[in-house]
Amino acid sequence: MNIAILHYHLRSGGVGSVVRAQAEALSRFAPDDRVVVLSGTPSETDLPVPVKVVSGLDYAAHAESVSRNATGPRAATAATATAATAGLADEMERALDEAFPGGCDLLHVHNPLIRKNAALLGALAELQRRGLKLLVQVHDLAEDFRPDVYHDHSAYPRACAYAAINTRDRDRLVASGLDPRHVHLLPNPVAIPAAFEARGGWREELGRGRRTALYPVRAIRRKNLGEVLLLAHFLPAGTELAVTLPPTSPRDLPGYAAWKNLAAERFPRVRFEAGLGAQLAALYESSFCAVTTSVKEGFGYSYLDPIARGIPVVGREIPYVVADFRAHGIALPGLYREIRIPRAVLSEKSLRAAVELRIESFRRAYSGVFASEDGSGLSELEELLGALARRFEEENLDFGALDEGLQNSFLRRLGEDASLDRDLRTRNPFLPELFEARLSSGQAESLRGALAAAYSAESCAGKLRTAYRDAVSEPIGGGVDRRALLARYLVPESFFPVAS
Repeated sequence: MNIAILHYHLRSGGVGSVVRAQAEALSRFAPDDRVVVLSGTPSETDLPVPVKVVSGLDYAAHAESVSRNATGPRAATAATATAATAGLADEMERALDEAFPGGCDLLHVHNPLIRKNAALLGALAELQRRGLKLLVQVHDLAEDFRPDVYHDHSAYPRACAYAAINTRDRDRLVASGLDPRHVHLLPNPVAIPAAFEARGGWREELGRGRRTALYPVRAIRRKNLGEVLLLAHFLPAGTELAVTLPPTSPRDLPGYAAWKNLAAERFPRVRFEAGLGAQLAALYESSFCAVTTSVKEGFGYSYLDPIARGIPVVGREIPYVVADFRAHGIALPGLYREIRIPRAVLSEKSLRAAVELRIESFRRAYSGVFASEDGSGLSELEELLGALARRFEEENLDFGALDEGLQNSFLRRLGEDASLDRDLRTRNPFLPELFEARLSSGQAESLRGALAAAYSAESCAGKLRTAYRDAVSEPIGGGVDRRALLARYLVPESFFPVAS
């Protein structure tokens, strides 16, 4: 088959890295297929397949039609949007014709349901009208409390195959109207280093010069940095907690600066930007464990990369992500579901304002999909939003479910109030022992074996080829019911203000 893999960019990290890994897996284990990558940017590293740069795909290419302020619609006029869509479709078609003079069999599109480029969905629909078949791979969904990137006026692709990277998203796509025969599970491949050494407890590793609990992540908001500082309150003597990379998005920078300032004042054993002066492999080598506090992930590399190196993982469990790992025999015992704090220590006014601010953003972004002549749809939306607000009326709240301002105020009080420290330990008895996690050699070998079986490059290539054959072999009908999909994501247990 002639296959084109498309994404907005090929920058390091995120979905760009997944595209590179898929291209490498196909080149090794599906050599009979011809693969080309279409991207809005050149690749930052060499790829084993050709790359065609389609400048109109990049995030910034149609920024005027993507930007939307807090109270108004998109800035672009309908005529501007139509012209952008047609221009991008033509640009993509020219790239495909150059890559495949005999015709492209399938376009594998990564993450088009996130509105990073307002022209893309319309361009894909135009290419479908011209006869091109699609496989749409979902990594994130704007329905999952991301109103700023919600396609409120563009239809999702219809009559094509879909894929998700976790079982939860796959099941919700199916429940929202897609044919289960044509919705595939395509987990990301995980690189497994040839050499590794199982890490013992922190006391043992401290004697070997390993004094770091490493959070190997780019510190965007959903990585929940306030909780990093809270965990640092329980670090063993002689150790530190290091976060590897700063954010690059302007949206994330102010909050990041605030956490760095608070750490400098109150949590001096938290080190930021450790990855700017050292390679990740060297940072792992100096670590006795890895940490994760993220509240939202599509796949969960931060859980798997450390254990592939024999390093235990501690921190917050994302249930739907970890459930997929457990199904493959990958157990992660050093995780917790929540950190319980008393609601009474928070400012009621600030808590109410933080929740209402987010809920109003959801109301603005999502109400159009729920609108109906009899008003029943908007009533359903208000019921969903009301359930979100009630999550914050309980006596005990999850620290990870607070916004940055509330987290900050709690952390400042924690350092001054011994009774609050005792209360926190009583409500969360696992915290003082959190960093005692260790892996025996037998456990590490077993986990690496399970990783290799489930997430190797060869396994990835096999799943891709199955999805590709399905996408081109027979006509596919139907599409996503947008209202039904939203209703499945707007649930209280998934609402985290630091990720909305």
